[in-house]
Amino acid sequence: MLGLVLAVVTLGLFWPTTGYDFVVMDDNLYVYDNPGVTQGLTLAGIKWAFTKVHAGYWLPLTWISLMFDYSCNGLFAGGYHLTNIILHTINTLLLFQLIRRMTGALWPSAMVAALFAWHPLHLESVAWVTERKDVLSTFFLLLTLLTYSHYVEKPAAGRLILSLIFFVLGLMAKPILVTLPFLLLLLDFWPLKRLPPAASTSDRTQVQKAYLKVLAEKIPFLVISLAAGVATIVTQRMDGGVVSLVKVPFPLRIANAMVSYAGYLWKAFCPVNLCAYYPLSPRIPTLTVIASMLVLVGVSYLVFRRGRQSPWLITGWLWYLIVLFPVSGLIQSGGQAMADRFTYVPLIGIFIMVGWSADDWLAPRPSAQPWGFAIFGILLVSCMMTTRSLLPNWHDSISLFRRVLNVTQENAFAENNMGMALSNAGKSDEAVFHYLESLRILPNYEVAHYNIGFELAAQGKPAAAAAHFSLLLKYRPGNEQLHNNLGAVLAQEGRLDAAIEQFQQAIKIKPNYAKPYFNYGKTLEQLGQNGPAFTNFMTALRLEPDWPEALNQVASFLAICPESKWRNTPQAMACSERANEITHHESPVYLETLALTCAVNGNFSKAVSMAELAGQKARAGNLKELADKIAGELKVYQAGQIPQIDKTTPSTYDNPASLTQP
Repeated sequence: MLGLVLAVVTLGLFWPTTGYDFVVMDDNLYVYDNPGVTQGLTLAGIKWAFTKVHAGYWLPLTWISLMFDYSCNGLFAGGYHLTNIILHTINTLLLFQLIRRMTGALWPSAMVAALFAWHPLHLESVAWVTERKDVLSTFFLLLTLLTYSHYVEKPAAGRLILSLIFFVLGLMAKPILVTLPFLLLLLDFWPLKRLPPAASTSDRTQVQKAYLKVLAEKIPFLVISLAAGVATIVTQRMDGGVVSLVKVPFPLRIANAMVSYAGYLWKAFCPVNLCAYYPLSPRIPTLTVIASMLVLVGVSYLVFRRGRQSPWLITGWLWYLIVLFPVSGLIQSGGQAMADRFTYVPLIGIFIMVGWSADDWLAPRPSAQPWGFAIFGILLVSCMMTTRSLLPNWHDSISLFRRVLNVTQENAFAENNMGMALSNAGKSDEAVFHYLESLRILPNYEVAHYNIGFELAAQGKPAAAAAHFSLLLKYRPGNEQLHNNLGAVLAQEGRLDAAIEQFQQAIKIKPNYAKPYFNYGKTLEQLGQNGPAFTNFMTALRLEPDWPEALNQVASFLAICPESKWRNTPQAMACSERANEITHHESPVYLETLALTCAVNGNFSKAVSMAELAGQKARAGNLKELADKIAGELKVYQAGQIPQIDKTTPSTYDNPASLTQP
């Protein structure tokens, strides 16, 4: 019955997120701009998941779960949120079952599971699609622990091997599980009680044998854990995810770790001013660091002093300290000081300390038990109310970063991401304001320079965009994306020779980078060099066979190239149909090209229907100029003629520069 209550309340609490959108904080890397995920659950996709490192991680099971969602939901974000909710609910039930099985205590186990399920600090792991890796890896973590507890009850090699398999699967969802071997030892201490104290000298040999047996069981887990940890650090360094000691010195890392450990404890009991991003300050007040250290030392002293009488305190406290260690900031990844999502598993230790301490105090005091249940009832209701009140902050990107900017100060990351959110919402001028704010706070913030350059290019201000890209090239002279983007805005200015130099430089730096070939081809097409233009288009398409923009450009080129020897209307039709298939016939620009290719192939009835659909999509997207243009083309198709379409000059509705956002 308690399990049913936990499941129903958890599902109901987080259900509103099924109506929420993706956010501009890694959801692009994990889902909608991830070519591995957006091909759906296919054999090719599964191969990609197991053979590629993406976003700095090797996460095959996370990618496969997102592919499954894409196959079921496309880019409807609610479906991804629902999967997160279901996994979180299952995790809650597994945690309840695990602790109850190991301890035999019903109500403390239910308390731990309820706090895990409803605590506001765990909201981020559930409401953020990117944190699929969090809820999925915890699912396998709990299966590992549950299987291990079965093994302890009735030792059998098969059960230990099954536990090891679940551990490996968990690491394939998120490498944060590297601390699991130490958790197994903590559970051996309490509640499994497999580490007996030496009562006398005579039984010391037996005690040593018991310890050696327990330690030997952990060797396979430890070997896998070390391998996963090293591999993760290496891949993060290759991706640029690990921050250097020059940017974040080691003394600052230690200070931030101390403050974060104490800060998470404070937020666990007083969850106020929670948000999605807490920036790392370059200076942490000495008094704050000293106070945090005193808190940690004081709690540790009390825990170990009471440990003999209350062993759950040692297990819970060390659980918290050990599981949080990989994300404590000593190995700094990203620019955050701390993150609510980092507490998803570590706080289970604190909840165990609270639940069993309360049970230990209430058990011999029957008269106080009703008051105890009332207090914990109020605590749980408060958790639910706080979580529910914070949920709307994750509704969309603007809501998310409005909250971050309200809670934090001088937050360059949040200003930049608010700019991205506003840009996606079509509020370009407001986006530029926030990018400029980001650069005011952090003048050398490369991502903000990149994004404002992208935004200014989209506004038709190529000279201003070129200034930002040129400045960035001083920081990253060998960056192929910057050379490509600078070339693109130079082409917009009409400085075609200078643009070609930048495209050639980008290709020289990274020969398998498709975008500069594409842009080089468009520039050559403008110069009337159709043969070299076609060669570059096809090179781009060879490098990215399912790139809709390249397919659309090739289709247009083959359909209406002024030189007849380059025309190939059947191939133009095939490329255009593929571009629309990939984009699910949602792009009015690609549908416009499909109408054209139908017409040049003599199929005017289909050209009319495609032009009508393109017009509908353009109007639905409030693209009035494009809708009017397509309406004029539609009349020509209805007359059985082919309209004069200038494809050498990109329209404002395309992304002619093919700028790559970071």
